Amino acid sequence: MELNATLKVLLRQRDDDKNELEDRICLNVKMLIIPTIEKLRKFVSNSSYISYLDLLESNLLQIVSPFSMRLSTALHNLTFSEIEVANFIREGKISKDIAVLLNISKDTVDTHRQNIRKKLGLNSTKQNLQSYLLALK
Repeated sequence: MELNATLKVLLRQRDDDKNELEDRICLNVKMLIIPTIEKLRKFVSNSSYISYLDLLESNLLQIVSPFSMRLSTALHNLTFSEIEVANFIREGKISKDIAVLLNISKDTVDTHRQNIRKKLGLNSTKQNLQSYLLALK
């Protein structure tokens, strides 16, 4: 009996680890790779390169689609710009630095911050946004 209980605990832990790894992969693709592809798309004028970017994005999303079912619904509601800003916040960057990196105004970054907090349900809390985003890893 004790052996069966131990095996059940180990199997449960293995499933939890597998789910966490899948969630991390999906989140990293959504927060790191897709925004970069979107940025590249803005600078590419050749239609065949755009087609390759579309294919790359489509294939990545197809690969992670089975995993994305378990990710928080709130993260799926973030725009690419919000994901980009959230990634910089997670890295510890301040609004002024994010604005320079993304070539947007600090006010725009602050608006994205507010929208991220609202979509993650942190608007009426004192929860630190960076800490919250780090906990999602």
